[in-house]
Amino acid sequence: MIPSDLHIRNEALNPGQSFIVEAPAGSGKTELLIQRYLKLLGGVSQPEEILAMTFTRKAAGEMKGRIIEALNLAQDISPPKEEPDQTTWNLAQVALERNKKFGWRLLENPARLRVVTIDSFCSFLTKRTPLLSKMGGATEIQENIQDLYANTAKQILSKIESDDYQYAELVRALLKHLDNDKKTFIQRISQLLNLRDQWMISFFDKFENIKEHLLDNSHKDKLEKLYTELIEKQLNKIYSLFSESSKTSLVYFGAYAGKNLKTYNCENSITTLSQLDSFPNPKIEQLKQWKGISNLLLTGTGEFRKRVDKSLGFPVNKGNKNEESKKIKNEFKIYLESVTGLKPLQKALNKIKLLPDPCFSDYEWNILRSTLRLLPELESQLKSLLQENKLSDFSEISLAALKSFGNELEPTDLGKYLDDKIQHILVDEYQDTSFKQEALLKKLTAEWEPDSGRTLFIVGDPKQSIYRFRDAEVGLFLKTQKEGINNLNLEPLTLESNFRSQQSLVDWVNQCFQKILPEEDNPDSGAIAFSKSTAIHAKESYPGVVLHPLDPELNSSRASRSEAKEISGIIKKIRSKSAEATIAI
Repeated sequence: MIPSDLHIRNEALNPGQSFIVEAPAGSGKTELLIQRYLKLLGGVSQPEEILAMTFTRKAAGEMKGRIIEALNLAQDISPPKEEPDQTTWNLAQVALERNKKFGWRLLENPARLRVVTIDSFCSFLTKRTPLLSKMGGATEIQENIQDLYANTAKQILSKIESDDYQYAELVRALLKHLDNDKKTFIQRISQLLNLRDQWMISFFDKFENIKEHLLDNSHKDKLEKLYTELIEKQLNKIYSLFSESSKTSLVYFGAYAGKNLKTYNCENSITTLSQLDSFPNPKIEQLKQWKGISNLLLTGTGEFRKRVDKSLGFPVNKGNKNEESKKIKNEFKIYLESVTGLKPLQKALNKIKLLPDPCFSDYEWNILRSTLRLLPELESQLKSLLQENKLSDFSEISLAALKSFGNELEPTDLGKYLDDKIQHILVDEYQDTSFKQEALLKKLTAEWEPDSGRTLFIVGDPKQSIYRFRDAEVGLFLKTQKEGINNLNLEPLTLESNFRSQQSLVDWVNQCFQKILPEEDNPDSGAIAFSKSTAIHAKESYPGVVLHPLDPELNSSRASRSEAKEISGIIKKIRSKSAEATIAI
């Protein structure tokens, strides 16, 4: 273990401090979670005061099993000689003394160790509060309820012919926007329902009476302001990538090309640079000029330009001006060559092309407003169908659990009840957290204050986020690192050691991901910056990674058979050399 990691692990065991730990693959995060749990167990009045939540049943089972194993091993009077086993043993010894003193009988009754999935904890909340959560009665949980989304969309569509004038008008406006394509309408509504935890949490909490809400221009202004802030963040980033000398040159070339194009191609965005006398500021008012710069420097396919001609605003003039125009044209070519190797600049310029105008036209605002005003009815219709079919999904259970807490104006007793019971929360795999799960954490820690003895301990690796299909938002990890949760500032820690793989494999992964991942985090887009791992195991005699390329000319069926044959051959070869080897495909 590298010295910095040893220090971080010791720091993470401070029971009075909240942390968010970035723990890459193979860094021993489960061991760290177990050590933290045991440390807390040695100081609480009841084991139920500690709540550990993770994303999958397998992870929850493994964590709980290893805590029990650590407690069993600590009954032996002979401590292990090496780390991290020695630290785990010492912590488990203290926890066992606490167990004996208060008569918890944890080894006989391990159910008192609250290590659960987030979904099962939400289910527990809804069962305790059936009236508040509106989830009374037995329901079957299904991960895929696409059919119910489609049926809900059809019911919404049928309102176009109902006596309910308000909803008929809203549906009519949206259907007209989609060229009266009913199939597309059903698809779009289904997509909205699939992401309902995002809009219900972020929108319904702000507009309790959305059914009657007119969504006036003040809300339009708020949304436009939000768009403007996001766009200006991107403009600030690209602004910083230009050196002062390159800014001056670009003002000259941009104004020259813009003036020339204005005489015969007014539609080209480069013409917005015709009056340029200084480099554009990273402000929304100059977005069109930034798009002009992007078009001036990049081709339609996003590469830096190599060809400079009349279509770009660099014509060959007749007479005395011919030499001058040739000179400017050649100077611009040299300028393009000087920036061609700047990959971050190229990437940022391509993003500029896609930035939208933050201001809504009257037509766009009417469509958005109609959609927003339909959201409560979408939620209501889906809930009715779920209850009718005695079905539920994980989103519905999570959202129902959140409702059990009430809101800021009318909180329920559930928050106070849990507030008295839970002193410490540990969350694993936080890179796979969704908006609804973040909202749950906020509800659970709403009354927690720094230095109150209550702690939140979050562990994850944003580079391993794989559950976007389950609404996971990796940007939440970055946001929590920066902003904390409620009143809790979480001290960020980052592990680097890799205990799992030999050095050759770790080096290969480092080299690949350094090229793929960006240099900086971006919580808004969920972009994760590269961070290296350091191998604890030395290089082996065999390579860490071996590539087995297939013939790119093969059709998919033949390629699959060829791949299967290759994999089968590799497995047989491994088994012939080592019959006990473990193999993963």
